[in-house]
Amino acid sequence: MMAIIQVLAIPILIVNMFGGLIAGIWLAFLGQWRLILLGVLLLFTSHFYLSILMLPGLIIAPISARLYEKKNPLAYLFIFFSQFYTNLLIIGWCLLSLSVCMHSYDGSSKLGLVPYVLWSWGMALGPWQFFYSKEQNNEFTGLTMFCATIFYLLLIVSIFIGQLPTLIVGILFSLVLLFVLPIFNMVIANRMQNSYQQRY
Repeated sequence: MMAIIQVLAIPILIVNMFGGLIAGIWLAFLGQWRLILLGVLLLFTSHFYLSILMLPGLIIAPISARLYEKKNPLAYLFIFFSQFYTNLLIIGWCLLSLSVCMHSYDGSSKLGLVPYVLWSWGMALGPWQFFYSKEQNNEFTGLTMFCATIFYLLLIVSIFIGQLPTLIVGILFSLVLLFVLPIFNMVIANRMQNSYQQRY
């Protein structure tokens, strides 16, 4: 598993460092100034819009924490829906960013798609990377960010392979972030809490 993570980490690092620059120059050469301006605008404003959309999840979080302290079983339901909602926003924003960038492409060549999907990378993951930078000590946030990044990378790669792989990756992306991760995080959090209580 670690070997797979290390292999996937290399292209992620490269895209994070150079993807936006390469895509921006390429798109400028193609005259896609509207898409470039949209990407730059979202770079400075998307975290504000998403912060507003995240408010329902942030309201649920303290309720679930209070119920968890009282050992109320409903706490797990609230914790699940809080993470489900946030992860749903991540998926929705990623797919919206990809859709906007691909919609701007009117060619038929697979190679011609490259700058568009590279540009979508920053639009899709940029705001979530910003949020993660504010809470890097949160292991659950880090795991969610890592999974979202891996699946988005697989998603844009699958576009060059065919519609079926893209559909499969999209479904897996949704299943992992909406169901597997929230449940996994709840189990780990519960074990950590039980371990802490046993010590003290």
